[in-house]
Amino acid sequence: MSGYMEYEAVLFLLSVVMGAALFLFYKILTALRKVISHPSWAVDVEDLFYWTAAGIFMFSVIYRFNQGTLRCFLFAGSILGAVLCRGTVADLFERILVFLCGIPVNFVKFSTKRLLFLFKRCSILLYKYQTMQKRKGFKTKRISQVEKVKKKEKQKKNNE
Repeated sequence: MSGYMEYEAVLFLLSVVMGAALFLFYKILTALRKVISHPSWAVDVEDLFYWTAAGIFMFSVIYRFNQGTLRCFLFAGSILGAVLCRGTVADLFERILVFLCGIPVNFVKFSTKRLLFLFKRCSILLYKYQTMQKRKGFKTKRISQVEKVKKKEKQKKNNE
């Protein structure tokens, strides 16, 4: 009889750890949401997938370790694990994750901004060069027209 009680105590501790792990995994999801903005429908889809996967995971663990028998103390242990995790390490865990996930995201944002600046700067230079070429062409065309008029005037004067 005592062996059975020890087994149930281990199952209860396993369910507490499982509840804490599921809560921390959800904190990973919320940290990613803080770093990368999502539309509300994407958040809803993520939540749907999370809760579906969490339910499947929870019932598969219960099925594997308790021969498929659902016990209330396993659900109570999962809730207790989530509550304990929220009260102790969840905020620190989320802040660390936001910082760590923010590093590559901020690097990509910074790099994109710099690359776009160079691209826009290059287009500005190309635009200036093209307008200068057009102006030079206009000036040379205009100058040649003025020269033709002057030649005609000289020819008229010479003919008179």
